[in-house]
Amino acid sequence: MTKNEFVKQLRRSLSGKLDSAKISELAGYYEEYIEVLVRKGKEEEQVVEELGNPALIAKSILSAEYDRKPRLNQTTLLSLGMRVKSLCFALGSKLGEKAKTWFENLR
Repeated sequence: MTKNEFVKQLRRSLSGKLDSAKISELAGYYEEYIEVLVRKGKEEEQVVEELGNPALIAKSILSAEYDRKPRLNQTTLLSLGMRVKSLCFALGSKLGEKAKTWFENLR
């Protein structure tokens, strides 16, 4: 497999799952990596073979991206509920009572 084929498959595997700027950044990284090793005397096909399957690399990248994304958990939701309750009470509206009931139901 050539560098261009590798990068094309990597882009295809990431397409629709990351924004185009991130895909371009990643593709550029692998293009440059391959080019550096070729300049050092390795065959392009050998470098690409050592890298492995671009679809598996894409899967690893997507897994790492997913792990970095913040996710809501019970503590976050509880904190958000407390903020809503405080805001409603501060406004002095009937929403304050509804927020209190909602907040108590969270526990």
